[in-house]
Amino acid sequence: MNKVFFRGTLAAALVLVFFGLSFAADAVPSGNAKDSEKILARVNGDDIKEKDVDKLIAMLGPQGANYDNEQGRSAILDEIIATRLFALDGAKKKLSEKPEFKEILEDFTRQTLARFAIEDAIKDEVSNEDEAKKFYEDSPEQFTQPEELHALHILLADDATSADKIALVQSELKKGVAFEEVAKANSIDPSAAQNGGDLGFFAKGMMVPEFEAAAFALEKPGDVSEFTKSQFGWHIIKLVEKKPSSVVPFDTVKDQIIQFLVNEKRGIEYQVRLTALKGEYKVEMLASSDVK
Repeated sequence: MNKVFFRGTLAAALVLVFFGLSFAADAVPSGNAKDSEKILARVNGDDIKEKDVDKLIAMLGPQGANYDNEQGRSAILDEIIATRLFALDGAKKKLSEKPEFKEILEDFTRQTLARFAIEDAIKDEVSNEDEAKKFYEDSPEQFTQPEELHALHILLADDATSADKIALVQSELKKGVAFEEVAKANSIDPSAAQNGGDLGFFAKGMMVPEFEAAAFALEKPGDVSEFTKSQFGWHIIKLVEKKPSSVVPFDTVKDQIIQFLVNEKRGIEYQVRLTALKGEYKVEMLASSDVK
């Protein structure tokens, strides 16, 4: 990658980090660092360590992975040095005394304190496999895959030519012409031109009632329905495959259930703590926010 482009892209990303205050330093990547305390540089006596590079990579979110390499980490280090230098310059010019600076600092301090307080309030909320198993057994409907059909479809317009078109399609199919070819030649459904009327898999509730009733009445792969009318026109359907209803194994969803239960507990604890704080501190609603 071109070094100028690489560093320019990094600088743009860091502008978003610093001015958007999108700090996520907890999610420090494993990176290439073997010693997080290793001192990489020193600016006016202030050490810059390997962990400082890791933290800034984490602040970049998904983009951070692009910089977790030798070239990227070198560019990150350069940006940290630049930040320290500008910070020294800002301190020398007493920019921290500006009202705008104080306002941003107050907002950042408030948001950070709130974040730490929330994390402290919910940190003890955990879940385990036994709770997950009970939830799984008590809520079978959430882990049941419904019956699905894979079908082909021909749609004809409901107009003065319907009877002739229906007769033509039925005649072609009886002659043994492939359903897909008949669909491409006659169907007005967008799926026809692209893939011969192939609708892929679908479950109940995904199609209009008339179509669904005709499709799910088919029993064996290769069965073809009679023409059925709906608000969209006349349908004829060929069954390709039927997937019976099945239950997702517990081990497949165990981790997701545990995380769901943890999040649920934390949400409840958050609301409990928030209610307590509203009783502890005075909250006055003086006006509604303007809607633009």
